[in-house]
Parts: sequence; C-alpha cells; structure tokens
Amino acid sequence: MTYRTARIAFGILLLQVPRVYGQTEAPRPQFDVASIKLNPDCGNRAGRGGGQNPFSTGRLNMECVTLERLIQLAYGTFADGASPNMQMLQITGGQGWVQSEYYDLAAKAEGAARVEQMMGPMMQTLLEDRFKLKIHRESKEMAVYALTVAKGGVKVHPMKPDGCVAIDLNHLPAPTPGQPMPNFCGNMSMRMSPQGVTMDGHGMSVKDFSQRLSTMLDRKVIDKSGVTGLFDFHLEFAPDETTTMFRGGRGGGGDAGNPAAPTDEIAGPSILEAIQEQLGFKLVPDKGPVELEFCTFGCWVME
Repeated sequence: MTYRTARIAFGILLLQVPRVYGQTEAPRPQFDVASIKLNPDCGNRAGRGGGQNPFSTGRLNMECVTLERLIQLAYGTFADGASPNMQMLQITGGQGWVQSEYYDLAAKAEGAARVEQMMGPMMQTLLEDRFKLKIHRESKEMAVYALTVAKGGVKVHPMKPDGCVAIDLNHLPAPTPGQPMPNFCGNMSMRMSPQGVTMDGHGMSVKDFSQRLSTMLDRKVIDKSGVTGLFDFHLEFAPDETTTMFRGGRGGGGDAGNPAAPTDEIAGPSILEAIQEQLGFKLVPDKGPVELEFCTFGCWVME
C-alpha cells in the first residue's frame, strides 16, 4: 500500500448557491461512519450509485463517482441540506485526478437523517475532513446567457394536469420491471441517440429550465423572460461546441478539458436554435455576476 500527497488549487464557479457553512461554534453535521476509497476498476460502471437507489434514509452507498461529482452534490445540488438546487458548479483549473479518478463511498448517519442532509452538509464535512478541502468566495462579472422571449412568443406548453408526481428522494418508488419510472415534477430527463439529444421536463418553471441549461452549456443561463407558471418542456437538438456537457461536440470524441470541434455527423438544430424554434425563447450573450468558490486541497490519497 502506498500513499501520495497532493496539494491543489482550483476555482469553482458557484452559480447562485446560498452560503450554508455553519458558525464555528455550532457543531457540523456529520456521518457516524463513512468510507471513501479510490476504485481503479470502475471502467464502464463510472457514475453509478450502489444498486437501484444509491441513498435511503440514514444511508448513502455510491459507486464509481469522481471527486468533482461529490463536490457538485455537496456544495451545489444539496448545499442547503433542504431542497435540491440544479444550478451547476463549474470546476476549472483542477488537477486531472479530480475529474478522472473514481471513488466508492459508503456512509451511515445517526437516526433517520434525510437524503438532503447527507448529500449536502454531511458530505461537506466529510470532504473537508478526508480531502482537507478549504473554501473562500468572491464575485466576478462574467459572460452569461440571458434567456428572453423570442419574436413570435412562447411556444412551450403549460403543465398538464396530473402530468407529473412530486419527488421525494427519501421515499422513491421501487421500479417496476418493464415499466418506465413516473414523470417527476421539476425533473429533466435526457436521451442521447445517433439522431441527437432529446430532453423532456415536466412541471418546471422557466427559472428551473434555465438552471438545467446552465449545467449543459458553456456559461451560466439567467432567466430574464418574465414568464411565470409551470410548463412541460420538450427539446430536440444536436450537440455542438456550446453544449460542454457532451464534450465531444456533434461528432463525439474529445475530452473533459478540450471538447472536439463539431462535425456534420449529427444533423439538426443546435441547442440555441432549438430553444428559439421549438420553445419560443432566445439565449442572448450577456454579462452578469457569478459567485466564485475557490477550493484548495491538501490531501492523502490511498492507492
């Protein structure tokens, strides 16, 4: 068994996630027992949770997740320990292993701790303890997209009555063999095929939709449409250099830090074109404040 020490400095662009770090005099929420181990054998299993449901009341079991993903969950999606926030953290400047090395995590909390607490504040405590994570914040004016109403008006459809069910991460329904999962309100599903990408969202506000777009595109999306209410979104597009989530552009390939140039292998509108043509919105390049969370690691990694 060998150990290597690594000290890394890199920035996390935190997009409108409230600060939730407790006062120094207050005890930090933490797991009773937690194990996080490097797994060099993940291969095609990368990103899986443990079993059909990686979490349940009082327990987490996650397989083949990157440290980058755990940071996103702890300081982004579940930062406040109460309700999920889909605005994405953008991690830049870090060493390659933060994105490329995979870990297995198993943790147990005292009593009936909720998933949101375990994935947020308890995960923060775990990462700061095991990886010696240190954070400081500043705000900076950066390039963003403003989501506005396109000429011709909104084309997106209002939410259908009873078209989705409320999601409770602590009581997810068991999957029925041969049957699709229900449409969860506020959730966005995505399918990739040789014809392109298909996205479907149910019971979402335009602000929610903008946050999902921020996880996919090369910059943050700010809702400036003024449109209120809940809608069902359906979008079909071909990925290109703006959709950094797909990294390989229209033709595939590329890597996390250097997306491949788009090719003509997938025909169809870009996501910017599709949003305007299919939904009646428009993404306009703009400038806006972005809060930055800068992290420093000083950690021992077991190999």
